[in-house]
Amino acid sequence: MIIQSQPFPHRKSGYALIIIMLFLAVSLIVFGSMMSWVASSAKVTQRNNLFNAAQAAAESATEVVLGNMIRDFSFQSLNPSNTYTPLPLAIDQTGWPVRYQFSNIAVGIGAVPTNFTTVDSQFAGLYGLVQFCTNSVTATPTNAEAMVSATVQQIIEFASIPIFQYAIFYNIDLEVGPGKTMTINGHVHSNGNIWSVGSSSTERLVYAGMVDASITNYYKRSPNDPQSYSTGNVDFTLANNPIDAVPSLAMPIGDNNNPVTVAAMIDIPPLSVIAPIDSAYSPTGQVYLYNGADLIISNGVSGTNISVYYDNPFITPRLTPVLPDVVTTNYSFATLLTTTNSYYSYVTNVSFYDYRESDTVKAVQIDVNKFRIWLTNYVPLITNTNTSRGGNQYNVLNSSGGTTKGHGINSIYVYNNIARTGTQLPAVRLVNGARLPAAGLTVATAQPLYIKGNYNTTTNGTTFATGLGSTTNGATLPAAVMGDAVTILSTNWSDAYTSSTLLSGRGAANTTINAACLEGIVVSVTDSGGTKHYSGGVENFLRLLEDWTGDTLTYNGSIVVLFPSQYATNYWINPGTYYNPPTRNWGFDVNFSKGQAYLPPLTPQVKETLRNSWTTK
Repeated sequence: MIIQSQPFPHRKSGYALIIIMLFLAVSLIVFGSMMSWVASSAKVTQRNNLFNAAQAAAESATEVVLGNMIRDFSFQSLNPSNTYTPLPLAIDQTGWPVRYQFSNIAVGIGAVPTNFTTVDSQFAGLYGLVQFCTNSVTATPTNAEAMVSATVQQIIEFASIPIFQYAIFYNIDLEVGPGKTMTINGHVHSNGNIWSVGSSSTERLVYAGMVDASITNYYKRSPNDPQSYSTGNVDFTLANNPIDAVPSLAMPIGDNNNPVTVAAMIDIPPLSVIAPIDSAYSPTGQVYLYNGADLIISNGVSGTNISVYYDNPFITPRLTPVLPDVVTTNYSFATLLTTTNSYYSYVTNVSFYDYRESDTVKAVQIDVNKFRIWLTNYVPLITNTNTSRGGNQYNVLNSSGGTTKGHGINSIYVYNNIARTGTQLPAVRLVNGARLPAAGLTVATAQPLYIKGNYNTTTNGTTFATGLGSTTNGATLPAAVMGDAVTILSTNWSDAYTSSTLLSGRGAANTTINAACLEGIVVSVTDSGGTKHYSGGVENFLRLLEDWTGDTLTYNGSIVVLFPSQYATNYWINPGTYYNPPTRNWGFDVNFSKGQAYLPPLTPQVKETLRNSWTTK
């Protein structure tokens, strides 16, 4: 018997169902995976957003700390770190969609630097006292879905830059428009605009160093300059120059670089910080040149009764009266009386005429050579041989033992108490200054300052620095003059000149000045009558009162203008009235770029905050 099997019938609809179920299962798996990925991605995105928000909050907290540090640094010194660590905790979070708790607040303040290091950024080629600090904060949200925290750390450099490293530094608009070719061999900066122009295509203005302005560089005269000769004719020997919109540098005094406020640094300090009280010797008090000087010289309102004080915070009293070093005894046979007179060999009073100011100058005069000799002398009293009238004792106190200030006597502050009137100008004058004291010399005053004859041209009387760039031969010492204005009287000047002496009768002679100069100027302005007045520009920074035709004025130094003049305020007038210009051999003293030991005593320092690095985690 043959049994035949019947074929099983294939149902297409069954296969289709199976395939559909398989696809549905795969789709569900894929969909589930996608939903899981979307959910995970959303969480990652949310966490990233929360991290970014926390990072912004942490950065804000570090900026609050940094803002306070910058303020304090601008006022000369940082406070201890525990002054800054509570600041983030006091941030007002009103209106913030997410609130944060600030923790791990750390402010590291590096040691106060004692050695100069190079400074980066716009200050390439300069050096300063650089204090490294760190500032870090962690921010954690307190009312978000996830507690995602972020930490921000900033490393900051607080740099104090000696101002005499600049060939030219202006806290106000800088103008330069020489009538002859002029080359400026050093860094030039203005906290305002720079207006540069050469007189012609053949008489050009050449910048051989960096040039930067906090506002704008222009190749023309300022709108207040009445002179009209050609624009341009300016050359830059370095690439990528000039530079606009660089950060302004903080002045040694005040918090907004206001020129009138800055002028206080050369004036008598406020009673709250005047020597000999403790605050005078704090960083804030030391911005006043009066407080920083080794000697303070003054007089009475009549110009007589000259007094000299030695200032040293490590002795008692801190301001020590310096006895006159010359004592004379006269016997009168007519009256049978003996009179004793005493006076300082190196300080006296003098009068002469200033043709720009149209005033008689009543000056406290310092004979620099006699002062140098006095510093080396031991002059005993007649009645007490244990007490000296010479300056050597002060040099010893200043430079050795527990009273040392780290250097010999090298700075003088002078204040002339004679009143400023319409015909009388109180001032200070330096004479016989070819050879300075061994530690160098800075002389500062709130009044106009005059230099008569060669200044700082030899250290031994045999080697001289009288040419442009000659200061590197060891014949000069660190030197500066700081005042309301600086006027150079040539080696041929005579105090016998009167208001009626014609310019043709005031012939000058070749003269060399080797010193940094910080002073005020009479700024360019259009007066109420519409008349324009030129400041005189950098080329007339050093005031002159003689006919310099055919003579040379050599100047090696640093030109610094921080404020408008407060005493010597008459406008500059074109040559031919009160002076005729010299051949100007002017240049930056490259010694000032060699290091701290080469800087003039009492060199002011400008401040800048440099952000070194910014990290987050």
